[in-house]
Amino acid sequence: MARLPVPLANTPQTVNVVTQQVIQEQRLLTMEDALRTVPGITFSAGEGGFQGDTPIVRGFAARGDMFRDGLSDPGWYTRDMFSSDRVEVYKGPSGFAFGRGSTGAAINTVSKVPQATTFVNGTVSGVSNGGYRADVDANGTQGNLSGRIAAMYQDLPVQSRDNVLTRRWGVAPSVKAEFTPDTRGIFSYVYQGEDGVPDYGHPYLPPPVYSSTTGARTNAGYFGNGAATPPIPVPRQVFYGVVGGPLADRQVTNTHIATARFEHDFDDGLKITNATRYVSVDRMSRPTAPRSLGNANSSFVFPQPASGPAIAAPPPGYPVELMTIGRQHFETLTDNTLFINQTDLTGKFHTGSLEHTFTLGAVAWQQTRNQVRANYCVPTNLACRVNAFAPGDITYPGPNTGFGLPNHTITTNYAVYGSDQVKINEYFELLGSIRYDDFRTTYTNLAAVPPASQRLNRADQMVAWRVGGVFHPTHNSNIYAAYGVSNNPAAEFDVLSDAGNNAANSLLAPERNTTIEVGTKVDVLNGRLTLSGAVFRIEKTNLRIPIDPATNAALVLGGLARVDGVEVGAAGKLTDKWGLFAGYSYLHSQIVNTTDLAQLGNQLPQTPPHNFTLWTTYELTPLWTVGGGAAYAARTFANIQNTNYVPNYWKLDLMTSYKVTKDSMLQLNIYNLTNELYYAQYYAGQAVPAAGRTAMLTYRYSFVPPPPVQDYPVKAAHYMGR
Repeated sequence: MARLPVPLANTPQTVNVVTQQVIQEQRLLTMEDALRTVPGITFSAGEGGFQGDTPIVRGFAARGDMFRDGLSDPGWYTRDMFSSDRVEVYKGPSGFAFGRGSTGAAINTVSKVPQATTFVNGTVSGVSNGGYRADVDANGTQGNLSGRIAAMYQDLPVQSRDNVLTRRWGVAPSVKAEFTPDTRGIFSYVYQGEDGVPDYGHPYLPPPVYSSTTGARTNAGYFGNGAATPPIPVPRQVFYGVVGGPLADRQVTNTHIATARFEHDFDDGLKITNATRYVSVDRMSRPTAPRSLGNANSSFVFPQPASGPAIAAPPPGYPVELMTIGRQHFETLTDNTLFINQTDLTGKFHTGSLEHTFTLGAVAWQQTRNQVRANYCVPTNLACRVNAFAPGDITYPGPNTGFGLPNHTITTNYAVYGSDQVKINEYFELLGSIRYDDFRTTYTNLAAVPPASQRLNRADQMVAWRVGGVFHPTHNSNIYAAYGVSNNPAAEFDVLSDAGNNAANSLLAPERNTTIEVGTKVDVLNGRLTLSGAVFRIEKTNLRIPIDPATNAALVLGGLARVDGVEVGAAGKLTDKWGLFAGYSYLHSQIVNTTDLAQLGNQLPQTPPHNFTLWTTYELTPLWTVGGGAAYAARTFANIQNTNYVPNYWKLDLMTSYKVTKDSMLQLNIYNLTNELYYAQYYAGQAVPAAGRTAMLTYRYSFVPPPPVQDYPVKAAHYMGR
């Protein structure tokens, strides 16, 4: 990445890189798939209507911390890997480089770009449940021009989830022009379309309830003893969505990303990079959220509806097979756009015996969001309720409302930043980084009725910074320490509110995050294997909390959330034939200070204390490779009240590949070998079961023509941001 010129080995933070080799060996299709190979990451499930990629890293939401080639990548869509070379996860203090948020991590996808060679790669996969996928990746070069195009199409049902499927297609052409030996431009476009059925999973059994003002238990919950409750124990395939009719569950997205990047190398080692990008993401989402568990006659509903007559909760231990579930069926239309321009100047210079590696940069962007929503079915409407075990379809009551709740958001951000890493001698390096952001949001709610405000404005000036040091006890190892500060503005997710109890209240200043990390990185086995380890503390030092939890009428910045953690990892090869990619994270999370006594001392949601990932391959012969992987996550709470949880799980995968010819390969992947029931995404309202045991057979063809006879030297390709 242009603004981070220091090699990752000398960067004072944990950086996980999911390489193209790991992506191919596991046949990872989306960014979410890739991130599941990294410890300390979970995924939310449709929270607040969000779909697409919603990672939680080290206990903190990262859906606003997505980047592509170092530029912001907004929008609610599932990021496919067909146009990506690798995924980088920058944990630790990163706000100085990426701006707002970056509390747990910043996630950067590196695009496939033209290379100074010619090749054609084609891949076709068939899946055991009848799905298929095809990819192509081709590159060519002619003189000072090189071009590359990647494309894909897939039609994949989700194993063991009735009616859930994803059709996705995309194309990504790019051209690289060498204007002079020192000046080049890279022009790229990515289009990705999707038409599928969103999955909101299963609700939880009725949880206990605790008083916000006293912390005392006011409802014993389903088990009758105050114990937290898991998702409702129905078969994995049960789907609560609307299947038939013109308003069946459906999600359609169209994503366009156009980028122009220019680079110039100066004679004195300086390099300047300027990038301009336009992004457009159009999304129609019509899901069904399972809500309001009740008895067979729907006369007892839990949780109690926010309005309407008081309805008692079902008694503890009520038979699950008799329960009913309400369907919250709605549709949102969302258009996101982004226009961004970013310039980075990097280089090295000396002051006496000190060697400086520096970055100076500036970025300006404007992001817009337009959204409308229609509510078709509310979960307490008897016509919208179904049996928990045999939901079937519903006799559709028709729209409760037409499209309403129109809102429009414009967010602009101007930032300047700088960083300097100083090499004192062969053993010690010091660094300092700082960033200033002017972050402004205008939110227009066209449905607001006075005295509520139709237009809200918020302007924040934020400073993020990092300091640290790196000690090299040997040439192949380092020990580092870093401390950094970042910020979360109220409008970081492109919405403002005049409701006092809304976290996006326009009167609230940004939350402040501090991160300290101490770690080590060492190359062993003659550089084949990299080992890493870190201990860290993340604190959100002015968490938004209610002034008076009895009324919950307004929020103030007075709370404290903390995550203490340990992470270790290994990546590379144990021998020339034995590859390894593994990691483990331990997270101890806590709400340290809040006025809400139902939350005080609780764990952060979606933050499993233990998380382990492993992938390993072994080359039995030059033609035959076998591999396997495992993932473990401990039981973790799904809500901040710690009254819902998802169980711990182990997931096992297998792979074998065989080179049929020098240009072709067959590969078999088996996912979830033991058919474990676990939850791929979850949050307070629902948990989404992961796919059952699935097999995928892949045929991969690679063609590299012999190089032509040349009587002139070929300039080495420049790899974007490297």
